[in-house]
Amino acid sequence: MGTILDVLTSKFLTKLGHLIEEEVVMTLTVERDIKRLKTNLEHFSAVREDAEALSMEDRRVEAWWKNMSNVMFDIDVIIDLVMVHSHKLLLPPGSLGCNQASVVSCFRKLSFDHKVARRIKDINEKLDEIKMNTEMFSLDRITRQQFQVTAVDRNQTSPVDELEVVGREIKQSIDNMVHMIIDSCHENRSIVLGIHGMGGIGKTTLAQKIYNDQKIREKYQVHIWLCISQSYTETGLIKQAIRMAGQKCDNLETKTELLPLLVDTIKGKSVFLVLDDMWKSDVWIDLLQLPFTRASIFHVLVTTRNLDVLAEMNATYTHQVNTMNYHDGLELLMKKSFQPYKQIGEFKNVGYEIVKKCDGLPLAIKVIAGVLSTKRTIAEWKSIRDSKWSIHGLPKELGGPLYLSYNNLPPELKQCFLWCALLPPNFEIHRDSVAYWWVAEGFVRKEHEFSIHEIAEKYYLELVRRNLLQPIPEFVDKGRSTMHDLLRSLGQFLTKDHSLFMNVESIDAMSNLRRLGISHAVEELPALEEQKCLRSLLLFNNKNFKSVHKDIFRKLEHIRILVLSGTSIHKIPESLGNLVLLRLLDLSYTGINKLPESTGSLISLEYLSLLGCHQLDSLPAGLMRLSNISFLQLEQTAIDHVPKGIAKFQNLYNLRGVFESETGFRLDELRWLPNLHRLWVSKLEKAIPVGELILKNSCNLKELGLRCTMSVSTHDRTRYEHDEVQIIQQVYDMLIPSPSLEYIFLVGFPGTMFPEWLRLKPELNMPSLQQMHLDECISCSDLPPAGQMPQLHFLKIQGADAIETIGQELLGKEVRSPATSFFPKLEVLQLIRMCNLKSWSLNTRSPCDNMEGNSQQISVMPCLKRLLLLDCPKLRALPEDLSMVVNLKRIHIEGAHELREVIDLPAVVWLKVKNNTCLRKISNLGKLQDLFAQDCPTLDQADNLCSLKRLYMVDCPHERDFRECLSEEEQGTLVNVVTTGADGRDIFPDESLYN
Repeated sequence: MGTILDVLTSKFLTKLGHLIEEEVVMTLTVERDIKRLKTNLEHFSAVREDAEALSMEDRRVEAWWKNMSNVMFDIDVIIDLVMVHSHKLLLPPGSLGCNQASVVSCFRKLSFDHKVARRIKDINEKLDEIKMNTEMFSLDRITRQQFQVTAVDRNQTSPVDELEVVGREIKQSIDNMVHMIIDSCHENRSIVLGIHGMGGIGKTTLAQKIYNDQKIREKYQVHIWLCISQSYTETGLIKQAIRMAGQKCDNLETKTELLPLLVDTIKGKSVFLVLDDMWKSDVWIDLLQLPFTRASIFHVLVTTRNLDVLAEMNATYTHQVNTMNYHDGLELLMKKSFQPYKQIGEFKNVGYEIVKKCDGLPLAIKVIAGVLSTKRTIAEWKSIRDSKWSIHGLPKELGGPLYLSYNNLPPELKQCFLWCALLPPNFEIHRDSVAYWWVAEGFVRKEHEFSIHEIAEKYYLELVRRNLLQPIPEFVDKGRSTMHDLLRSLGQFLTKDHSLFMNVESIDAMSNLRRLGISHAVEELPALEEQKCLRSLLLFNNKNFKSVHKDIFRKLEHIRILVLSGTSIHKIPESLGNLVLLRLLDLSYTGINKLPESTGSLISLEYLSLLGCHQLDSLPAGLMRLSNISFLQLEQTAIDHVPKGIAKFQNLYNLRGVFESETGFRLDELRWLPNLHRLWVSKLEKAIPVGELILKNSCNLKELGLRCTMSVSTHDRTRYEHDEVQIIQQVYDMLIPSPSLEYIFLVGFPGTMFPEWLRLKPELNMPSLQQMHLDECISCSDLPPAGQMPQLHFLKIQGADAIETIGQELLGKEVRSPATSFFPKLEVLQLIRMCNLKSWSLNTRSPCDNMEGNSQQISVMPCLKRLLLLDCPKLRALPEDLSMVVNLKRIHIEGAHELREVIDLPAVVWLKVKNNTCLRKISNLGKLQDLFAQDCPTLDQADNLCSLKRLYMVDCPHERDFRECLSEEEQGTLVNVVTTGADGRDIFPDESLYN
């Protein structure tokens, strides 16, 4: 699939070509050296495809590969420095202010030219030396096919499936361990149990299934899951334990403060604790064991690769996880390689042979399935089977399928995969964030029909599809994921010569360190002054990191990515302005109260996040000079004035938290931002209507968030007078989005009517809309006709205080038109905190419909799968026609105190009812398999629940009467769990486990 050198060489040649063409370079003394560098690089398009693999098997080749990589980094730096310098020379002649300044600039230019010429000459000499190793070049190499980004098929990005558990043996192991744990609970014994096995064999998956088993959830009052990475901190683990036990500890920082709170939280309660991925026993013995002895009973489940850990913890039982048998392995391979509707029979024989080469490791099978999912023919599958699987020099656990899955990536994706290995273990990778990191590193190749940020997001989805990133089940759009520790180790091994994630408080001697991630366990930033080649520095949530040396950025002039998110810093030094190559600066959730004035010198800066900087009250004036900004995040700050001039940021892709102020930013500046894809505007109560269609030129806009400031008090939701509301209404009316919009968020809208563009024929104004979020629109008495929108998949209505009925207005005023379907693609519907909602109807019929000739069949919500009704206390009944929604599988109803029955829902398989005061009856749910009921004091009637498999009843006093309503046949196959004393805590199993 090509080496990373391929994509780097191509990128550098393109950049050098542009430099040579620019007139400014013709005045530089380095023109001849740049042309020679370009000629030299053209030779490297013929580097052998197996060069990286050979470097792990042959020390001589390893040295060659290392030298080649270092030179490539140096070329990247020198090209960018020349481009930045060229940008400065192209500034208007009078920008320096006087002739004397021009003379100084001239001397600086001569000095810069001399330095650049010297550095390029050194690079060319190194390249000449590298070329002498002719064995590393292939004269007959075919030009590689570039990885092409295509529009993502929605069917291939469906919600994440349940945990991958296949095979009778694995399921039997789960049942056996659950019974063992429950038996010891009956005997009132506190024990430690272990799950042991090699990396990637499925220990965590097994523990997750046990942790979420309904019997375990019922037996214990407190359930805690702790992932013990090798870079854990004691305070971090204690905080996580406290939070999972149901308490808050945000204001506590020391172990002395946290341990007593942990003891108070679990004292006298039954506790089930999972310690996942234990490397040493001291986490338990020295830190957690003593506080957990204060529980009435505790059971600990440990996953580890090291049997000594379990012995030192006195584990009473150890389950050895064995490799998968070939039959189960083939089932997993086929499940992950094909879409359900594909014909797979003819591939099974080759698949069986591939499974054998995976040695029964589930992780290996899944990542190879990711490779096979890109292959369409048996011949391609055989090619993978016959590939070189073993690489000498790689640690055994990282070779074979794991390396093969990496090696089959296109070069663009190889860089992105390796970069993720720089992140902390078990780090939650956000699609939007990692896309910007990759763009800032220069990994993303521009294509004509997509923006560079869209391409980066598609790179992310491709790594998820190939099982190299593991999506988190709670996020159905796969927007957040993690990297398995073995894949992370593979990435770190392949980048060990230039990148480091630091767990300890010292850096090994590395003269050419390029990328550095620092664990939250490191208390003090190490001395970095000698790491002059550093280009990425990442710190996440390191509360021990409190200051930055004032001169450090004078030494680190090559940095492109600087992430200090969640650290305890309060000041950024003026030396920040020296980072002329800096493209991404993330200071989110820090305690800074101002940015240095030198921020205006960061002429390469593209990404600036100040999210959650609650002490930051102003922006430096120089910020408005940074014309390359494409992402600006200002939400959750104390800023009361956004400077005028946002319109100068012509590359803006994502703008969040901007608002009008008297002498600063104005909404009409948005008219001059044609590349804007995502926009969130805050404090719209401060905006002044201008009578123009502000977003009419935003033809690429995909996401729009409009927010007014609302009071948090339920009795004083808005402080706006009538005249103010009228002005706000006018402001919203002029914010007509473009037809390209896919996501709309209205938060805190105080108007009495929704904006006209949402109220009247929104299907014409926003034909591509996929998600609609209406939050705290407290005064609107009618909902928009969302049922007419052809692409809407997700609808949330929250805090609409004025809504008393939902009827035909939501479907659309033309319900008796020739339309045959309303909400044709809606999959998820959420109604939350609708405090005055009394009735809801999906009825599309009129009195005339019974007349001859008006018998047209109308479909309502044919694709709806999930319904959430939360805190709708006055809702008396579900819509009668909800029974006609043929694909509705899951319903969650909580806080509907006037609701008396849930009946006639033939498609529903999963139902949760909680804290519904008057609910008495659940009937005619013929496909219902899982029923979870809690705090329903009058629930006592059941009928026709013939498919029920699992019944959970928590704090329901009439549970016996309810069960007696079930037939003997239903009771005979039922897993029945009854408990009391939950005090409102939700102890149900994770919903994602039930599909």
